[in-house]
Amino acid sequence: MKSFQPKTQDISRTTPAGQRRVNPEAGHLAQLTAKLRQNLGHCVRPEGSGAKNYQPSVDAVHDVRTGTRRIEAILDSIQRSMPGGPFAAEAESVEATLAEAIARWRRLLKKIRRSAGAVRDLDVHRDLLADLMKSAAKDGANSIRDGQISGEAGSHVAARTPLQKQVEDLDAWLKHSRQDHSQPLVDGARKWASKLDANLLAVTEALQKQPARRAARSAAISALEAFARLSSEMQQLHAENLHDFRKGAKKARYMAETGADDQHAEAVGKALKKLQDEIGDWHDWLVLAEEAHSALGDQGMELTARIEHERELHYTSAMKTAERMRGRLMGEWHASASGRRRISKPHPSSHTSPTAS
Repeated sequence: MKSFQPKTQDISRTTPAGQRRVNPEAGHLAQLTAKLRQNLGHCVRPEGSGAKNYQPSVDAVHDVRTGTRRIEAILDSIQRSMPGGPFAAEAESVEATLAEAIARWRRLLKKIRRSAGAVRDLDVHRDLLADLMKSAAKDGANSIRDGQISGEAGSHVAARTPLQKQVEDLDAWLKHSRQDHSQPLVDGARKWASKLDANLLAVTEALQKQPARRAARSAAISALEAFARLSSEMQQLHAENLHDFRKGAKKARYMAETGADDQHAEAVGKALKKLQDEIGDWHDWLVLAEEAHSALGDQGMELTARIEHERELHYTSAMKTAERMRGRLMGEWHASASGRRRISKPHPSSHTSPTAS
């Protein structure tokens, strides 16, 4: 199927005399869209008799999900810079057109992200199991060696321990689940890729029709403001909201990473990534424990206990990192806010603390 190929190289060019120069955010969106389209192409089911059970590679799935998040971060930045805030766009027809174009693109990106995310999570969990397998194999080897040294019957013990068997059984369950969860992504990849360019065009054309906006904030400031809103919304962190806090921090991180060679943006992005990774590790163990219960039940008690132990260790680490990095980033935000207005709700007259949108 022949798909529309956007003229990405034209996005950053200066338009003819008398016309407005293309919005720089449009150029960034074009680059990210081209990359996402390419990665979706790697997920398309190939033709041939052996393609029925095709599964996309680990890297392709990861890149697709990350690609959607990066585009969403740019769309967030655009929407927050719209006059009157993200919820007042309907007041003017031009702003309403842009808001509608962004909303349509978000709906497509959400479908793609969720399809890729279900597969990506399983890939991460299988990696965690692989590490546990190494540990279980080491324990089994030590057990056999100890039996041989003591002269007991340990030398005749089978190489595979109960824990190793449980790991293998859970991995087989996860592998089968990946096969099932891959199908929506594989089946939809070609169609979704063909729709990306129309969404890009709608947003960039709407951007060009916008009245002049205030100078865009730096990527670092945009990321810090997004994180400040998030922190105000979730002042008390706990197991029930920690994952949502991570998702908000990830979005702020992608905003920071649009800063390219900006050292401040790079530093903010690294801090947010550390926070994101620590909480993500905990959440992966949390979900893996649930999967172990579902897949193995009472037959996987030893493995489940190990996974739950890792879950608790990573929860403690994640909470400590979240509080430490939040203190650091909020300190940077307060320092950068000198001479600028405080974050507020979209209504100009509001004087309440910032909230997430």
